[in-house]
Amino acid sequence: MVNYKIIILTLAFLSALFASLSLTPWGQVVGEKTPFTYVPQEGNRVPESGIGNIGLEIFTLYVFSFEILALVLTAALVGAIYIAKKEVA
Repeated sequence: MVNYKIIILTLAFLSALFASLSLTPWGQVVGEKTPFTYVPQEGNRVPESGIGNIGLEIFTLYVFSFEILALVLTAALVGAIYIAKKEVA
């Protein structure tokens, strides 16, 4: 039996996701003319690892890829749980 509530909820979620992705001004900086950078304020130490730059890249330039990867990993986790679940006799 098909549960139509789940299908409707899934379609509503996907339409909200695609609407937010299509309305996002990709590559445009609002308000400032310079792109975002990870520059420490005066008196602070310069980070040695560069993790701030990686985080900035992931959540600005590669945000769509990050979201797709999150969906794929969630589906893999649900599939692994389904396969590992023991059947009750």
